[in-house]
Amino acid sequence: MNMKILMSLAVFLLALSVAPVEADSHMNPVLTKKEIAAAKELVETRRNMTVIISLNLTEEESEEFWPLYEEYRQKIRGVRERKITLIENFADRYNEDTVDDEFADQAVKDALEIQIDTAKIRQKYWKKFQRIIPATKAARFYQLENKMDAEVDYVLAGGIPLVETK
Repeated sequence: MNMKILMSLAVFLLALSVAPVEADSHMNPVLTKKEIAAAKELVETRRNMTVIISLNLTEEESEEFWPLYEEYRQKIRGVRERKITLIENFADRYNEDTVDDEFADQAVKDALEIQIDTAKIRQKYWKKFQRIIPATKAARFYQLENKMDAEVDYVLAGGIPLVETK
């Protein structure tokens, strides 16, 4: 089976395991920690495979790329963990029916800070990647990162109920 088809199927199956976004937030079950952990593992494996297949790095490029890639992913994973913690905290508060204005305000501020920190890391590493691989390959790598993040965010969003308004 073609690797792209296999990866698409894996994401599709993961998406099926999570409820779709609904206007009525009572229809959305909150993601469990086990589902989040499984999704993270699947995504990391898929990322590595996608990068290997899509970048066609030379042996020389690979020697420099992969250590930098691991360093970059470590930093991004740290920020993504903050996002997962924020989602878990929201889930706990949602299940306890204790999402109030103060919590909602802080949660949005935290989410925006996570987005800013992610952009800062990507900007910093863009220059580093360009030093070791051509800009076209670095751009392709960033496109892949953006697409994979969008897929994960879509799946996560499907498991996050909308905030109840009063």
